[in-house]
Amino acid sequence: MGQNQGWRLTIHRQRSPYTDPFHHRTQRRARRRVGVGALLVLLLGVLLTTPMSSSVRAEGEDGDAATPVYFDATGQVLSDPFLSSWEERGGTQTSGRPVSGTVQNTESWQQWFEYTRLQAPGRSLESATPDAITTTALGSDLARQLGLTRWHPAFQPVAPEVPEGTRYFDTTRHTLANAFLQNWEKDDMGERLGAPISQEFSVGDTTYQFFEGGALSWNPEHAVGLLPLGYLDAAVHGTLQLDTPKPDGVEVWNESPSGGTTVTGYGRWIDVNLSTYTLTAYEGSTPVMSTAIVDGGAGYETVTGRFNIYWKLTSQTMRGFNLDGSEYETEDVPYVMYFYADYALHGAYWRSSFGYSGSHGCVNMDVGSAAWLFGWASEGTLVDVHY
Repeated sequence: MGQNQGWRLTIHRQRSPYTDPFHHRTQRRARRRVGVGALLVLLLGVLLTTPMSSSVRAEGEDGDAATPVYFDATGQVLSDPFLSSWEERGGTQTSGRPVSGTVQNTESWQQWFEYTRLQAPGRSLESATPDAITTTALGSDLARQLGLTRWHPAFQPVAPEVPEGTRYFDTTRHTLANAFLQNWEKDDMGERLGAPISQEFSVGDTTYQFFEGGALSWNPEHAVGLLPLGYLDAAVHGTLQLDTPKPDGVEVWNESPSGGTTVTGYGRWIDVNLSTYTLTAYEGSTPVMSTAIVDGGAGYETVTGRFNIYWKLTSQTMRGFNLDGSEYETEDVPYVMYFYADYALHGAYWRSSFGYSGSHGCVNMDVGSAAWLFGWASEGTLVDVHY
């Protein structure tokens, strides 16, 4: 259950691309316009650590309308009809927090969020219903506004001849591979993002790919993450506002770090997000450490649910079977913390990168992070594993 050594080679008869999740580096050599590159670094790079969390519905007394709430982290109020629609779409997990107020244009109202923009038809916001609210194809719209579709080489269509393990989209004539493809195929991420509208491209140490409904990023520190394009889109439209004072009588939104249930009573606990390939250690609701992970590959999916660490070992030799029936053995796996059956959190000295699926089911992380976590967590510590 340690490293997934050789299983991809055995099944697919090809060298695993995951030693470097982004091995297509031709775009690194392409010249970029400094202005847009600077925008991406300034407005997106610093936002890669923005956490995503689930949400709890804030209903009125009769459940007929959601009570307005204030988001202290972004300085914005969210109220109906946008609040009810936002909740139905998954809340902070899918749309993020609001980053603007409600804005009226000629025939609709709009409100920007970290990962999307919602739009209510009609001139009267009071008469709009939550089921009439739609989302904007944020990735496509923003790429056009920035001129990326016209001049950036990564946004130009490519030929359909692609290597094994790469998916080609006829509708947009772009490809998807490696850790981005794995993330896109998880849960409902593909439905949320739509088809890719660019190839991978890099700005500094971070690799990006745009989709119809958003964009993904990857770097060695934060692994794969959903880019908060709403900040950039709101800035382009002149609606970004993050310092609105809290109105009197409006409650502050109480965001739980995971699963929609407050877990502050657990003291120290560990959140494992399989959608973003991240592990975060919490003390109550305060994150104290976060690191990129490798979770279970195809056929070895990591178990989900709430568990507790029941056994800790500073080192262990792990043995098991690959999908083809052959045996594997990994010696001296460091800082092992079992939380369910033979699923464990542990260090992975054999990996040079993280942020993708590829283990035998265990949650792998770099040795330094595993050592810290091993010393911080005790037997009985809650481990919440989810998408």
